[in-house]
Amino acid sequence: MTSNEWNARSLDTQRFTELAGSIRLQTLLTDLPRVLEVCTDTAAVSTVPPCDWSLDGQIRGEGARLQQWMHLQAALSLPQTCQRCLEAMPVAVQVDRWFRFVADEATALAEDDDCEEDLLAMSGEFNAFELLEDELLLAMPLIIRHADCQPPASTALIDDLPHPFAALAGLKTPKP
Repeated sequence: MTSNEWNARSLDTQRFTELAGSIRLQTLLTDLPRVLEVCTDTAAVSTVPPCDWSLDGQIRGEGARLQQWMHLQAALSLPQTCQRCLEAMPVAVQVDRWFRFVADEATALAEDDDCEEDLLAMSGEFNAFELLEDELLLAMPLIIRHADCQPPASTALIDDLPHPFAALAGLKTPKP
């Protein structure tokens, strides 16, 4: 099946992986509400190019060792504010993750501690947009800042306000 024949909001994951399905989409930031919430430079949201993302289904193994996998790739530039200089800056967020499908949530919980890959429960109505949002949020840097910038100058050094402990210095008695 081609990319246009799959419904990313209600995906039959078993059929998608068995048929080596492939989805290629461009999604506007405004269509990813949870990702939009973390954008601190809201004025720049309308100028952000769409998120390019893809899903690919795959079968690995044979017989009893047959496994169903899905590969998610995404790239997006989010308008943010540098935490050091407080200037607007774009932050590139990229996702490149593999997921293995298991029969149900109980199986996913039981196998989760013993495997390195991410596990998802097989579903007839899997919403790939929710997975995309989850992974974009997880891929965001914890501290958003330019590689080289300076914090803004402190106004406390510039103003002529009295310093609260200056009067205490006058009360100090000189040592004989």
